[in-house]
Amino acid sequence: MSSSLPSLFLARLSALVALSGGLAFASGGDLFVTSDFSNIVRRYAGATGAYQANFLSPTGASGQLGIHFGATNNRVLVGHWSGGVEEYDAQTGAYIKTYNPTGGTQWAGIYGPNGNVLIGDWSTNDVREYNSITGAYVSTLTTVPAPADMRIGPNGNLFICSYQGSFVQEVNATNGGFVSSWNQPVGARTNDIAFNPNGEILVTSSGPTNLVLRYDAAHTFLGSFAGTGWNIPHGIEISPWSGRVLVVDGFTGQVHEFDPTNYTELDPTFLAPAPGGKSTSPSATTSRRSSTARPRSTVWAASPRSAGSARRARPRAWASRCSRPT
Repeated sequence: MSSSLPSLFLARLSALVALSGGLAFASGGDLFVTSDFSNIVRRYAGATGAYQANFLSPTGASGQLGIHFGATNNRVLVGHWSGGVEEYDAQTGAYIKTYNPTGGTQWAGIYGPNGNVLIGDWSTNDVREYNSITGAYVSTLTTVPAPADMRIGPNGNLFICSYQGSFVQEVNATNGGFVSSWNQPVGARTNDIAFNPNGEILVTSSGPTNLVLRYDAAHTFLGSFAGTGWNIPHGIEISPWSGRVLVVDGFTGQVHEFDPTNYTELDPTFLAPAPGGKSTSPSATTSRRSSTARPRSTVWAASPRSAGSARRARPRAWASRCSRPT
């Protein structure tokens, strides 16, 4: 695989009414999409959005939400509406274990700096740390109402989206110490966050806003953008293939692609074919449009299988400039 491509690209996108998923990087280039309706994580070619195969289904949980790959441990975490956060083998999709199966809605689980798992729980309104070997509770990292997707930022801190609180909270990823917090518009359903290499912070917001909100490093509001026909934007990621901004919308059931400089929409139908179902928020899982399933989140992961993927018929000038996994 070309060294110019990040090892794993996760695009956590959620697809249930008013909820969101998340995105992240790990080792690879394929795109993984979750579904809270079909409960199937589907795999797409990262460079083209072409459907590849079904990857996994939950063992005991239900209603897939955010999906995150470990950078070095060959594991993947999938959050759910109920039944906990499940962990799988990142290559085979084989089930490994479940974290906090009796908890409330646990949108996302991510691997923290020390290798343990950080999970937001709506029943306790906080983010908790779990031992990645035993699955046992370690400590409560910080409190936050209805934590949605999360991401470790460029500065090493943990950024948590509060779905019901309409804000983003930044804390020390190791001890939970408070660093900063900034609000979105009143009533906004804060879903997911991404960091543009140009220094901007991008936050997806559903509810009455249905926008991607732009901030500078000091959290000063810079503007916003939206996709064609969308109504419930969720997961957001910066593509390791093109550098473009990718956002999952639950209403259109699609991943929308934007220019990373001026945020002009370049492609409103990145997935081919569309996952199906009415999407309400981006996430690693997606559902087929022929049903009522909604995409929850997406994840990008480079894989040898991407090399043989057929390119999409529509023009993609940028694709020819990117190396593909071999």
